[in-house]
Amino acid sequence: MLDIRLHCGPLYVTLFFTYEVTMWSEESFVGGHLALDFLNTVGDTDKSRSANLLTSPEALLDWLAVSGTEGRDAKVTPPLQDDVDALIGFRELTHRVLSASVSNRTPEPDDIQAFEAHIKSALGRAHLDLTVTPPPWIATKVPAHHWIDRFVLLVDGFIRSPEAAKLRQCERCSWFFLNSGRGRGRRWCNMSTCGNRHKVAAHRKRRQVNDKG
Repeated sequence: MLDIRLHCGPLYVTLFFTYEVTMWSEESFVGGHLALDFLNTVGDTDKSRSANLLTSPEALLDWLAVSGTEGRDAKVTPPLQDDVDALIGFRELTHRVLSASVSNRTPEPDDIQAFEAHIKSALGRAHLDLTVTPPPWIATKVPAHHWIDRFVLLVDGFIRSPEAAKLRQCERCSWFFLNSGRGRGRRWCNMSTCGNRHKVAAHRKRRQVNDKG
């Protein structure tokens, strides 16, 4: 909301303009796969994941528009806040499962069970699009299940793909990305953000050590 006050002689006229501001940019889509970009919809600069960015149905639709995939939902009832809340729960569940995987840890049994249940349910309601090769699973159009199933199937498609072997997690924040480099390869989700923060922190630490010396 923009508040502009105009002074016209002894009178003040207040004009209010409502405009839409998007929080998403190219830097929101650095994961290398849309499933990872979905899992990265938090704004933390550390591992806390407390700064959720999918705060409303409008934020979700805006994310889909910027990702260029909103056309898939053209004939579907728009999401409700309950749909967004369910997506956040699935996002965090998936993040825990994949974080354990990339760290060579075994996910919690309850997380594995819940994760598998989501995928089985979504596949049970989905249908194959045989006009495409290889045929993808398409989420049900039933409003009660469409939005959660859409993203469950997106994640399922990723973990079944060869690209899943390239999954890495940023050393500074919780974001995922695909590492296509050789050897250790990429360490940061984005060099201009987490990479630079690491450099600044390392430089500050060296200065503190030198000052003490």
